[in-house]
Amino acid sequence: MYQSLTGNHPKVPWRRILCNNHSTPKSQFILWLALWRRLPTLDRLIKWKAVDSDICVLCNSNIESAEHLFFECPTSSLVWQKILSLLQLSRPTGGFTYEIQWMLKSSTGGKHQLLMIFFAESIYSIWLNRNDRIFNQHCKPPTELFKEIQFRVAAKAGDKLRYLLIT
Repeated sequence: MYQSLTGNHPKVPWRRILCNNHSTPKSQFILWLALWRRLPTLDRLIKWKAVDSDICVLCNSNIESAEHLFFECPTSSLVWQKILSLLQLSRPTGGFTYEIQWMLKSSTGGKHQLLMIFFAESIYSIWLNRNDRIFNQHCKPPTELFKEIQFRVAAKAGDKLRYLLIT
């Protein structure tokens, strides 16, 4: 009965990133929208003629798309680099698609679960910061964003994962 109602659809490749992610529900929703490329970024809004400019409000140099906003933009790239450094993962950051593909290939275990929580909370915090810049003309520096994300992850992580944050 269930199969006949829902149909037989292929599984999305990024389900590992979203399913069993212990991040906050708000961050999971924003991540879900980002993964489907449905966030109202300026490159999409300009097509609808809802805005006049599609230049990223965080760096003022490139077109704002999900690919740019999440980890190609210097602000978000610095935040993500700090997170990777905290998790002792030394590698250069890439765009949104690159980061998704890298996470799908990465291993499993406690550090991987922590990485998934950090990823969701980063997307959420960067999106909030971008909106704060547009609507309130206020933008937090990358170090402050990093601390907020770190706090949110520590609050949501269980004792086992929290221990990995300390060591």
